Amino acid sequence: MGINDRDYGRTERTPWDRVENPRSMVITVIVINVIVFVAQMLFQYSPESDAGQGLERSGRDAVLAPMEPKRSHVDDIFAVRGTSLVRPWLWFQTVSYGFLHNRANIMHLLFNMFLLYVFGRAIEQRLGGQEFLKAYLAAILVGGVVAMVSPWILGAFVPGISLHVQTLGASGGVMALMVMFACYYPNQELLLMMVLPIKAWVLVSGLVLLDLLGAAGMSGSETAYGVHLAGALFGFLYVKQGWSFQRIDFTAIDEVPGRLRQRSRRAKLKIHDPDKKIREEEREADRILAKIHESGESSLTSGERRTLEKYSRRKRESRD
Repeated sequence: MGINDRDYGRTERTPWDRVENPRSMVITVIVINVIVFVAQMLFQYSPESDAGQGLERSGRDAVLAPMEPKRSHVDDIFAVRGTSLVRPWLWFQTVSYGFLHNRANIMHLLFNMFLLYVFGRAIEQRLGGQEFLKAYLAAILVGGVVAMVSPWILGAFVPGISLHVQTLGASGGVMALMVMFACYYPNQELLLMMVLPIKAWVLVSGLVLLDLLGAAGMSGSETAYGVHLAGALFGFLYVKQGWSFQRIDFTAIDEVPGRLRQRSRRAKLKIHDPDKKIREEEREADRILAKIHESGESSLTSGERRTLEKYSRRKRESRD
């Protein structure tokens, strides 16, 4: 899939003309995904037993496949599963799963990041970096909640549904971006398989239809269709309902590194005050003398005696 006609009917430059922007939020998200994938690979381990491992959802469409022999501590901590619903301290997984990818198939990462790059830049250009990030994370959250809750609902009707199935991948967020793109630019032509020109609304509608058919059980694939449909619905409602996350302020997060650097510089630039130590010693001596006047010399501790002797010696030396 590629971009054919880059004219959005607007006078400003298109997102594809702004790839040089070093502060692109899309590029930042892609870099984070790559770093997380490296961490997944580095922290792999071989389980003692495969019992109870369940399945892992992977692929662009979060395909359900038998888990590979090696597991990853990163997946164990950050992938979302049905059991997370009754463990509120694990609800962060409804977002973190969107930054994990299938270690056994690097195409899972590459394909998701390609789609994120193509469609995400267009959405970032239209909404701005902050709003893009909020909408993307919200779409991932919605998909994560569906992945966490759906095993409980389906388990009431379909026997054999496991609550231990891990869901990972950015497909929910990416699907939301694709639907948003189709809503904003329905007649934008894309190249299907780098060959066939097709309008955005036709392509995205076809993908949503495939997910609907899959969810209805008309596909042999064990794709986690609910995550994609949740992302697609979120993207559609975001555009059609005019949603906005402007009230959620992420600028404080952006300012943290600068504040830390500023605080570090202030800590290093200490003003030399040779009289400060003398003033502190005099205040301590006054306190000790007041204690002697009130309770007698016998009430002093050994440390207070040493402080008073040091103060008296300094005073004698200064007079000499």
